[in-house]
Amino acid sequence: MRSVTMMFAAFVLSVLAALPSQAQPNWAAGETISETKLISDMRVVTPGQDFHVGMHQIMPEGWHTYWRNPGDAGLPAQIDWHLPEGVTAGEIIWPAPHALPLGPIMDYGYDGELVLPVPFHISPDYSGSELSISADISWLVCEEICIPEEGSFELVLGVGPDSQEHSDDVWQIRSALISEPKLDEDAQATLDLSGDDLVLTISGGTLLAEDMEWRNLAFFPYDQGLIEHAAPQTVLSGDMADVLLVLTPGYLLNQGVARNYGGVLSFDLETAGDWVPSTIAIDAMPGDGTIEIPSISDFAGEAQVGGQGLLVLLALALGGGLILNLMPCVFPVLSIKILKVVEVAHEHPNRVRRHGLYFLIGVVLSFVFLAGLLVLLREFGLPLGWGFQLQVPIVVAALALLLFAIGLNLLGMFEIGTSIQGVGGSLAAQKGGRGAFFTGILAVVVAAPCVGPLAAGALGVALTQPAEVVLLVSAFMGLGLAIPFLVLSLFPALLQFVPKPGAWMETFKQALAFPMFASAVWMIWVLTVQSGSQGMLYIGISILAFSLAIWALRLKSVAWLLIAILAFAISAFSLVLIARLPAAASTQTLSQGEEAWSEERVAALRASGQPVFIDVTAAWCVTCQINKLTVLDDPNVMTAFETYGVARLKADWTNRNDEIAELISRHDAAGVPLYLLFPANGGDAQVLPSMLTKDGLIQSLAEASR
Repeated sequence: MRSVTMMFAAFVLSVLAALPSQAQPNWAAGETISETKLISDMRVVTPGQDFHVGMHQIMPEGWHTYWRNPGDAGLPAQIDWHLPEGVTAGEIIWPAPHALPLGPIMDYGYDGELVLPVPFHISPDYSGSELSISADISWLVCEEICIPEEGSFELVLGVGPDSQEHSDDVWQIRSALISEPKLDEDAQATLDLSGDDLVLTISGGTLLAEDMEWRNLAFFPYDQGLIEHAAPQTVLSGDMADVLLVLTPGYLLNQGVARNYGGVLSFDLETAGDWVPSTIAIDAMPGDGTIEIPSISDFAGEAQVGGQGLLVLLALALGGGLILNLMPCVFPVLSIKILKVVEVAHEHPNRVRRHGLYFLIGVVLSFVFLAGLLVLLREFGLPLGWGFQLQVPIVVAALALLLFAIGLNLLGMFEIGTSIQGVGGSLAAQKGGRGAFFTGILAVVVAAPCVGPLAAGALGVALTQPAEVVLLVSAFMGLGLAIPFLVLSLFPALLQFVPKPGAWMETFKQALAFPMFASAVWMIWVLTVQSGSQGMLYIGISILAFSLAIWALRLKSVAWLLIAILAFAISAFSLVLIARLPAAASTQTLSQGEEAWSEERVAALRASGQPVFIDVTAAWCVTCQINKLTVLDDPNVMTAFETYGVARLKADWTNRNDEIAELISRHDAAGVPLYLLFPANGGDAQVLPSMLTKDGLIQSLAEASR
């Protein structure tokens, strides 16, 4: 579907470009958007000499024109030469392009100043003292709108025997010639179809030279329909003998790879401690059809896989799960379960062991279920990320009510059973292993949006891999979350450090109600961001009705029982009303200096040469809120944004947003927080750590502005 959309967009743009000049007043001489003229590297030429003439353009800020392959939409410049006898012109020499993302499409081209040189030859028997070169040129310039332009141009050069005099424009011609990607003679490239992927394999040459460091590899094909230009390009390298670039094939390959295809590889090369933009040209031959995309365990060391192999990914996931135990959204739930251990540890150690195993099963199965659901939705093309369940307002509302109910339970407003048997409603409150199992489920539900930096990195990479890797990484994250409780329950020797039951337990139990209420308040705030003031009203009614029902049940009469049933019904109906509410008109609350994120705004800022910082966040993301309070809203950091001229954009993922989900997926992240920093001199975004520090962010802003 995407390729059809791109072809339609290109068709529409081509039709616009073909309209007669009278339809667009900017076609008139002297009224074009771009300043265009012919230049030459020679002022005086000698018969028999080779020289260059070029189209020189200067475009206003925010405007661009196109490469030989314009990408999803656009048109390259066309030159129709009018030359005297004895003078011949070659093909346009195209300098290396750069990517021009615009919403769901990807174009290739140039902004600012451009020279397209063309080689010329004047025959040895040319007679005359002057050489008049004229050309009719048409081109397309675009900003938010696209304007086809054209003009007739003339350049007159002197002709003299044995007199080769350079012009003032020679350095501009030479600069354009230097920026033309040169064919890497030592590199071999092949193209193979592997399932739904197109694999470009590079062997030898610059990229695989010893001690060569590079990053941000991208492929620009010469043929417009070879790949889907806006689709992600995944790099696989590391310890392998080759570099593999996994692409999405275009319509030209419906019948397979039947011939050679050329293109340009763009990358940053480390030179004397700096990263320098570099390009090479390649001519890729059809492969033998036996290519297989390696699994994550086959390689390590490339940025696209976080520099980790499968074992390191599992270690990161395990460590991330351990850290989850300390998150404010998880700790209250686990504290109550630990309280249950204290209650029975000294008298029933075997029961504690069973609780630990059931808790482990509940946690791991819940993580695997969420990951499996993500994989399934990914196969259907739905752009979702980790923590997606909290983008559904009724889920947030139900969690707020559940956490509030648990708080009331801890304060003794009502009891389910004869003692504390867990948390999570009637299921988690059951005795024995069942209570521990459903406590594990509840812990995962509230822990999902709190995934820390270690787990986020592992999940981000895993979600780009086959299903079995996603599920395995998720299972290890669940193991990490369950380990402290599991260790306490499986090793009786540790129980000697557990205090004996006593009156302190009741006080501790009641104190745990307040973290539950705090978590409920947080969920209500998230709901308000998602559904506006009506969402807050309905959850308030639901909580009020639930409280009335609990109080009425304590009076133990038929009349009050009927009132309790009615109150429970009102509470449930209020949740249904929340599910029917439209999303809030805007979930954005922008800080000073922030703008709302959009692909178009990013493209415009980057085209102007300004560094761009993107904060991909959500109200339900605890790490996001901590970073905002401690780092992003710090006065010194805000001053650094202004000092270094870094534009600050916010992409709010509190509610479902497919464009933001694609942005997250494109940078191999599992969810939020995600912080992207585009440097001023072009190139791909730097992905900053999930846990920001003031000094680290300020240093990154300074480097991006250079």
